[in-house]
Amino acid sequence: MFSLSHHLANRLVQNEIISNEDYEVYRFGIECFIMKAVHIITYLLIGLWLHMLRELIVFLIVFIPIRVYSGGYHAKTPLKCYFVSCGAVLTAVFIMKNAPSFIMNNSIIWAFVVSLLLVIIVPVESSNKPLDLAEKIYYKKKARIIIMVCLGLATVLRGFSLDYISFIITLSLTYELGIALIGVVMKDSQ
Repeated sequence: MFSLSHHLANRLVQNEIISNEDYEVYRFGIECFIMKAVHIITYLLIGLWLHMLRELIVFLIVFIPIRVYSGGYHAKTPLKCYFVSCGAVLTAVFIMKNAPSFIMNNSIIWAFVVSLLLVIIVPVESSNKPLDLAEKIYYKKKARIIIMVCLGLATVLRGFSLDYISFIITLSLTYELGIALIGVVMKDSQ
């Protein structure tokens, strides 16, 4: 990924689209974009492979914005991040596929508990992503709004007997809570 981002940023400089001074910023941005694209493509392939693409898309639509603003554990290397993320997606799909209907039908109670805990502890910074005071305030506000919207959506869907989709939203919230708690523990142990 580094060599591809290096090559693309060099092409931008050679074609005079960006200046030499901006090279490193663009190279880093391209590298981040490539990494995110590889993650998303892999997730979608996992969804296709396990015949759970729609469910996985719902999961990701909820999970990604929560993850951005709530923080938590961050892997130290891009490769470790990739494998941990793919493992998390695989387990989420497995849970969606195999959860008993009793759990799905009553997941809204869990959604309230998870949302309350998230609202209390987020944002969780990590050594890879420290936050200053202004960022903490901004991220907390954004995270709380997203969490409340997700909880509201899960509740409305439950009201319309769309328990499975409500369950997927709850699962997304639960995954973020797990990542946030791991982040708290890892930060305290450093």
